[in-house]
Amino acid sequence: MLIILIIINLLWASTFIFGKVLLEDHNLPVSLIISFRFIVAGITVWLIFRKKISFSKNVVIKGSIIGGINGLAMIFQLVGLQYTSASNSGFLTATYILLLPFVEKLFWKNKIKKTVILSVTTAFVGVYLLSVSDIGTFNFNIGDIYTIACGVTFAFQVMFISHFTKEENLYSLIFIQFIASAIMGFGYLAYEVFVFGVEIDIAAMLDPTIISSLVFLAIFATFIPFSLQFYVQKRISPTAAGLAYLMEPIFTVILAVIFLSEGFGWQTFFGILLILSGILMVNIKKKSH
Repeated sequence: MLIILIIINLLWASTFIFGKVLLEDHNLPVSLIISFRFIVAGITVWLIFRKKISFSKNVVIKGSIIGGINGLAMIFQLVGLQYTSASNSGFLTATYILLLPFVEKLFWKNKIKKTVILSVTTAFVGVYLLSVSDIGTFNFNIGDIYTIACGVTFAFQVMFISHFTKEENLYSLIFIQFIASAIMGFGYLAYEVFVFGVEIDIAAMLDPTIISSLVFLAIFATFIPFSLQFYVQKRISPTAAGLAYLMEPIFTVILAVIFLSEGFGWQTFFGILLILSGILMVNIKKKSH
């Protein structure tokens, strides 16, 4: 199980690198990346597991809930990635782990301890240090705000996956999630085209670099890790899963430093340290209960 979790986190971390390249170097619309990524992943699931996929009212509703939430989170993440660094995006997205106890309370009435409040405060200070260039000012980059919204949305996705996979067909949920996420992407594509007048450069889509990056995102950063996520979360608690997902931002920073030459200073180090401390306090305390 540990090896599977490491693979999931490493592949997810790579999305920040490929997403940054596609957004900045090739100027692809956010919606196009999301749509292609999830429709190809959905087709792949159907081709491989179609005999194990079944449909019922409950599985369609639950899969659509997970997929809709995931699609919204991806939109927030990629929009934010246009304005912030890959390292910041990776770590700020990871703050969703802090929100899991609150989501559990909202839906399953679990009691929140005082240590959770301390954990959230600690992590918020870390988010502040990681997000602002001048610690003397109190303002966030707009990309960081979008990415925090992504983290909030992901908290609901993780919780619903943990509960719905124990109730419904795993393959059906995975397939419906991918299709629902793709529909969210196509919806946002229409919004970008008709509201913002975004033009899609069809010729650019034939660029081998773009094609290879999109295929990598669809197969190795979507189909494989998301399918493994459903498999793992069917067998462990949301808290244990959240704690394991802490490896993702660590891999993100390593990849960003190696491939994007992003800096790593003391302010970033202490921001990361505080965020991880807050996340660890939440999960370790909750696990003890």
